Amino acid sequence: MNGVGVICPVTVDCLFSGFDTFPVPGEEKYAKHFEMQLGGGSTVIPVRLRQLGVETRLGTFLGQDTLSSCAEQLLAQQGFTDYVNLYTGSGCPVIISSVFSLPQDRCFLTYTEDFTDKDLPADTVYSFLKGSKICFAPESPAVAEKLHRDGTLLVFDVGWHDDLDVENYKEILQYVDFFSPNEKEALKMTGCETVEEALKCLRQYTRCPIVKTGKTGCVAYDGQTFIHADAVSSLKAVDTTGAGDNFLTGLVYGLYRALPLQQCMQIANITGGLSTTGLGCYGRRYTSDDIAFYL
Repeated sequence: MNGVGVICPVTVDCLFSGFDTFPVPGEEKYAKHFEMQLGGGSTVIPVRLRQLGVETRLGTFLGQDTLSSCAEQLLAQQGFTDYVNLYTGSGCPVIISSVFSLPQDRCFLTYTEDFTDKDLPADTVYSFLKGSKICFAPESPAVAEKLHRDGTLLVFDVGWHDDLDVENYKEILQYVDFFSPNEKEALKMTGCETVEEALKCLRQYTRCPIVKTGKTGCVAYDGQTFIHADAVSSLKAVDTTGAGDNFLTGLVYGLYRALPLQQCMQIANITGGLSTTGLGCYGRRYTSDDIAFYL
């Protein structure tokens, strides 16, 4: 088994920064900075890992529309042109997101037609991912089960939404090896009050939950021991957009090299932290030398 496989739509981010407050209805304000980049999601994993020298493959969804053309150009800017387009429809399968980077945090306004691997035949998804050493878990439990039985390591993450509940993910999580929500997501989806309680709850659903705890790093639970990895305190964040996706990239990078879990978590903190020193998911490019420097 070899390589890292992902099927995921491409997101295009329109990044606005350099403003303090939003305009009220009927008014207009100007941002000091604007940039258009590839956005977040599990697409970050194969793109970033390729730059780190790991063999990857990406199946994605691109139409004949203007936004899809823009996504192709943005992928090419990252040196990623050998993806496989699995989309045959006539719509706009690319996700577009306006990202507002405020001094205290960031927020998003996103549009999507919600075309994902769940809209493909299960055989297509399995055939594409089969043989990978590590995959981002597909949405189909049946496909996830087959990959799990093949010996492929499955990683998984979620995004925030108001009705986040671990019960809604239990069919997938039973086949997932490493699940990495952030602290807010973990507490919400479990109904717990502490990270440790949330990890114990999540461990009932999946092999090894890892909760990202922001400035303090991350914590994992293997069923017996809590494993901590500190964040890199010397890195000064300017924008946290895509930090979680870059965190997962670092985790997969370590797992691919068969490193001990705590070291994988340390690498995840490094790649996630480095990404926050630039604007957007790809604003700060990092190398294996960067990882080694902070490790």
